[in-house]
Amino acid sequence: MAFERDIQPTAAIRGNLQFTHSGLVTATYFVNPLGYGLRKASDKFDVKAAHHALISNLPNGSLLLGIQARLNTLDVLGKMVEGVDLDECEDYALEVVAAYERVRAIVPQTRIFLLSIPVGSAGQALSSGISRMWRGSTAAIDATAVSRADLDKYEDTASEILSRIGGDFDPEPVPAALFQWLWEHYLSRGAIGDPVAPTRAGVLDDVTSAVFRSAALDEGARGDNRGRLRPSFVPVVKVVQSDFEERPSYQAMLTPHAFPYSGMNFPGGSEFLSVLDGMENVTIDWAMRVSTRSADAVMKNNEHNLRRLGEQMDQRDQEVSFAQNTLMSKVQMLGEYNTHFEVNGAESEVSFTTVIAVGSHSHETTMDAVNTLKRRYKRFQVEMTAPVGAQVDLWSMMIPGSPARRAYEDFAHIVPSDMWSGFVPFTSSRIGDDSGPVIGVNLLSGQFEPIHFGIMEAALHDLSASFAVTGELGSGKSYFLKLMAVLVHDMGGQFLAIDRSQVGEWEYFASSIDNAVVIDLSDPTVSLDPLRMFDPRVAGERAMDSILPLLDLSPTSGSGAVIGSLLTPKGMAEHGIHSLMDLYHVICRLRSEPGSAEEYADLAARFGALVERVPVLFDSALPTLRLDAAATVIRSHNLALPSAEELITPHLYNRLPLTKRLGTALYELVGVAAREAFLSDNGRFGLLVGDEAHHFTQTQVGSAVTSDFSRDGRKHLAAIGLASHDPATDFQGAAHNLIPNRFVFRQRDETLARNSLEWLGVDLEEAPFLLQVLREETSPPVGAGRQVPEERRGEMFMRDALNRIGRGKVLGPARPDRSEAISSTPTTAGARAMAAPRRAAVGSGRREGQPLP
Repeated sequence: MAFERDIQPTAAIRGNLQFTHSGLVTATYFVNPLGYGLRKASDKFDVKAAHHALISNLPNGSLLLGIQARLNTLDVLGKMVEGVDLDECEDYALEVVAAYERVRAIVPQTRIFLLSIPVGSAGQALSSGISRMWRGSTAAIDATAVSRADLDKYEDTASEILSRIGGDFDPEPVPAALFQWLWEHYLSRGAIGDPVAPTRAGVLDDVTSAVFRSAALDEGARGDNRGRLRPSFVPVVKVVQSDFEERPSYQAMLTPHAFPYSGMNFPGGSEFLSVLDGMENVTIDWAMRVSTRSADAVMKNNEHNLRRLGEQMDQRDQEVSFAQNTLMSKVQMLGEYNTHFEVNGAESEVSFTTVIAVGSHSHETTMDAVNTLKRRYKRFQVEMTAPVGAQVDLWSMMIPGSPARRAYEDFAHIVPSDMWSGFVPFTSSRIGDDSGPVIGVNLLSGQFEPIHFGIMEAALHDLSASFAVTGELGSGKSYFLKLMAVLVHDMGGQFLAIDRSQVGEWEYFASSIDNAVVIDLSDPTVSLDPLRMFDPRVAGERAMDSILPLLDLSPTSGSGAVIGSLLTPKGMAEHGIHSLMDLYHVICRLRSEPGSAEEYADLAARFGALVERVPVLFDSALPTLRLDAAATVIRSHNLALPSAEELITPHLYNRLPLTKRLGTALYELVGVAAREAFLSDNGRFGLLVGDEAHHFTQTQVGSAVTSDFSRDGRKHLAAIGLASHDPATDFQGAAHNLIPNRFVFRQRDETLARNSLEWLGVDLEEAPFLLQVLREETSPPVGAGRQVPEERRGEMFMRDALNRIGRGKVLGPARPDRSEAISSTPTTAGARAMAAPRRAAVGSGRREGQPLP
C-alpha cells in the first residue's frame, strides 16, 4: 500500500507555479492543441514542425499531459448563451433549457492538454521526508513565504522557455485549483467520482498539500483477495480514497515496450497517441516525460559506444557464432544514427517515457480496455506492456513535479527529435467554434464533444458566418438549413428562405414561428418591382440587372441602351418613372410619338408580353416586399427555373424559354432584396437561405449577391446559407473561396462524393478511404426499407472557419416543438430526423458505440 503523502510532491502553489517537497519549482500551462483530424499532409507537416520546435526547446524533465475528462453540462450551456440576451430571446432560452438533459445524456468528454516545465529550484527542500509520512504531523507550507522577487525569477525563466518554443500552442497559465482537480481526477480516474473538466478557473489561489485528499494505492488489487496467500501479479492499481471507500478506481499503467524496428511513417503511422480516443466505459490519460541532448553530446557518446563495440568484436574475433553478425548490425545502426546528427546540426536526441493510464469502476472493465488497446497498437507495430511491480511508479509519473524514479528510466526510449515530433501529441480533432448554439457532436475525436457554431458571433470576431451544404436527396441538407434558420430566429435575428419544395416544407416550418411572412410568387401578395423596392439612386441599376436578361437583351444593344438611358436618375426624374409599369407606359408613349426609334416598338412588344403575366413585377397596387419580419419564406415552387447545365452552357442559355427567364429574374430579385435589407447596419443579424445554390452562384446577379454576403456579411451582421447536390458545378467563385463553413452529408454517387470531399479540402490521394466512408458509412440506409436508423441520421463531414476538417452528427433542436417543425415535410412531420440525443457509431469504424438508453 502507498499513501498519498508518499507520492504527492506538492508543498505549495502560487498561481501556476508549483513548489515541491524536493525543492523543484515547475510552471504548468494549458496547451491549445493544433488542428489535425482530416487535414492535408502539408498541414500536418506544419504541425510536426511546431512539435519539433517544442521538443527542441523544452528543459529536461518536462512533462506533457493529455487528460480525458467529462465536460461540465453547465459549461456547455454557458457557451451556448454567450453574447445572447436571454431576456430578449425567450425562444432561445427555452432551447437552452431543453438542451440540458440532452447534453447530460450524451455525456460529452474532452481532452485537456497540459505542459509542466521545471523553472528552477527553491533551494532547500520545503519539508523533511519524515514529516511527509503522515498528514497531520506537520503544518502546511505557507506559500506567502516565497518572495515576490523569487516568483518573478521563476516566471521570467518560464517566459523565456515559452518564447523559444513559439506561439503555435498558445500556452496559458493554469489556475492554482487545477492541481487539486488533477489529483482528484487521478484518484477517481474512470470511477463514479471522477470530476468534470475544469473549464473555468477555480476560487483557490494559494494551494498547499493540505488540500490534496489522501488515498491508498493497492498494486495488484490485493485487497480484493484477502484470503489469497500468494501475491497478486495483476498489473492493476486499486485506488481507494478514505472518504469514498465504496467507490474505488481500478487503473492500469501501460507503457511502450518496443516501437517498430523500421521506424514509423509520418503522417498516418506515427501518431500513436490517437489510438486512445473512442474507448467506451473507461477514462484514458497519457503522460510523456522528456529530456533532450544536443547533437554534439550525442555524437560524442556515439564515439564512445563505437569503441566499446569494437572491443567486443575483437574479443569475439575467433568465436564461431552469430555474435559477430549482431555486433556488425549494431555498428551499422550506430553509424546511420550518427550520420543523422552529423547532417542535421539542429537535431537533438529525445529520451522519453510514455505512460498510458486506463481507469474504470471495475477490475474487469479496466483489463478489457487494456487488452483492447494492446490489440489496437499491434496495427502500429507498437508493443505495449503493463509492467508488474512498476504500476505505482508509473502512476506517479503523471503528477507534475514528481521526482525521478527508476521506472522512468527503465521504460524510456531514445529517438531523434525529428522522429519524436512525428508523434504530434498536442493535436486535436475538434471542429466548430468556441461558443454558440450546439448543432451536433464530434464523431472523429471519439469524445462526443458538442459542436458549437457561433453563426451570429462570427461577425464580432471578424469571421464570415456564411455556410454551404452539399449532399444527396434525403441526406439532411434541408433539415440543416432549417436548423440554422430557426437558431438565428430564436437568437434575435431574421432570415429569408426561398422554398422550392412542392409540399411547402419551409411554409410548414414557418407556421411554427410567430408573425412569419409567407409569399407565393405565383399568387403574389407583395411586389418585387425593383424600381419600387430600392432607393432611387440604385433602383435603375437593380432593375436593369433583372429586366435585361428577362427581355433577352444585351446592355450594349440598341434596345438595351434605350432602357439604360431611361433608367438613369435623370431619365427617371424626367419621365416620372417610379415603377416598371411606369416604364412600360413611358415606352408606349415614346413609341407613339412621330419619328420615334424602332427600339421603342421592340421594347413595347417585349414588355407587353410580360405585363399581364407577371403581376409580381407590374402590379403597382401590390405593396412592396419589406424584409422586416423575423421570418420570411418566399415560395417559388410554381416558377420554372433553368438547370445548372442550362445556366452555364451558352447555347442552352440563349434558348431559354420566357418562363425560365422569368423564374431566374425573380429568384435574383429576392436575393438582391435580401442583400439590400441584410447588408445594412440595422443592428439585426440577417440570414439568406437558398436550397438551390446554382440559381445564386451561376448567374451574374446571383453570383454578385453570394459574393457580397461572403465578403461583407461579417461587417453588417449577415450571412448566406446555400445547399447543393454537386459543389463542383454549383459552388464556384465566391461560393468556393469565401464561404469558410462547409458541410458534406451523404453522397452515394462516386463522382459527387469525390467532388464533395475535394470541395471540403480533403486530399483523396492521401486519404482515399474517406470516399468509402462518405458513400457507405455516413448515415447509411439499411434494412428492407432502406431506412437510415435514427441513431445514424445527421452524420456529416465539416470544415470550420479555422479550416479544421472533421466528422460529426447533427442533432437538431432540443425542443420537441421545434424538432417537429423542421422535419422534412408536412407529411412526415412526425419523424424525428436528427433530434434523438443518441450516440452514433463512427462511420470509419473507429468506434462501435451503441445508442444511449
